[in-house]
Amino acid sequence: MNDTLSHRKRALLALKRQQPDYIPTFELVFEETERDFHGRTFYGRIRPPESGGLTEKAICEYNARLYLDIAKKFEHSIIYVRPFLWPYERHYRQVSEMIKILRDLSGDEFCIMAPGDPTFRVPADPMEFTMQMYDAPESLKQKAQRSVNELIPIYEIMIKADADGFVFTSDYALNNGTFLAPEQFADFITPYLSCAVKEVHSLGGVVIKHSDGNLMKVMDQLVEAGIDALHSIDPMAGMDIKYIKEKYGSKICLCGNVHCAWLQTGTPEQIRSSAEYCLKYAKPHGGYIFSTSNCVFKGMPLKSYDLIHNIWKEKRYY
Repeated sequence: MNDTLSHRKRALLALKRQQPDYIPTFELVFEETERDFHGRTFYGRIRPPESGGLTEKAICEYNARLYLDIAKKFEHSIIYVRPFLWPYERHYRQVSEMIKILRDLSGDEFCIMAPGDPTFRVPADPMEFTMQMYDAPESLKQKAQRSVNELIPIYEIMIKADADGFVFTSDYALNNGTFLAPEQFADFITPYLSCAVKEVHSLGGVVIKHSDGNLMKVMDQLVEAGIDALHSIDPMAGMDIKYIKEKYGSKICLCGNVHCAWLQTGTPEQIRSSAEYCLKYAKPHGGYIFSTSNCVFKGMPLKSYDLIHNIWKEKRYY
């Protein structure tokens, strides 16, 4: 096949629900790096944050080069750049620096995404959140709006650094559904998600919304919020990409759905069936990006990822 598009162009076409030359692929997180990259791991993620005497800029370059090597080896079209586990005020400076390094190293070859989700996620203390929601709803809404307002200048910094957009990573759901009822979701999540998406779009960027769990009761709200894509379409929570493609595929790009539990403990037949199901039902007419239903986490058998990667290579062309 004659591949005529850059990975960046391929991903952006899919994110705009168009049909590129073949289905792009990426992983939100790729932490199982030692096998293929000479034992290297990301500073501040798997590796402890001690720098061994390296400057922050040197560590940014180290991590950026590992991001790039992963993308090249596995033909990922999108590189999602995350901050280190260092003080919060330095996070976005580090991401911006890594994006600039990636652009210097790779030019326009890859679609580069930054973090930036202002919305509430499944709370660590559900009881406390519920009490706030009923006792002080306006205070909670003001907090949500402040989060959006605080990120607006960050969006501008990342786009100026040549990011293509953002991955919003607040998880909204567990396997049995969202942590908020749909009417509560409409009060405390959707308006602020919509506002953030609108700000990103005004800067020329795109938004991939990530959440694990069963999102079916709020799918209409997520679509109406204006997101460009939804990740990870969790099959372990009953999210069926065939149904979602039929109902929402003309409105948003879909990312993911390859069964992560099977990648960890399943048989090759189960893994193959999940990957082929996604490719069969999400592929038509474009608007699909192939990936796992979560990420390549530490400890995932890479032979499982190799299997789905090879299946994608066999079946990716339109």
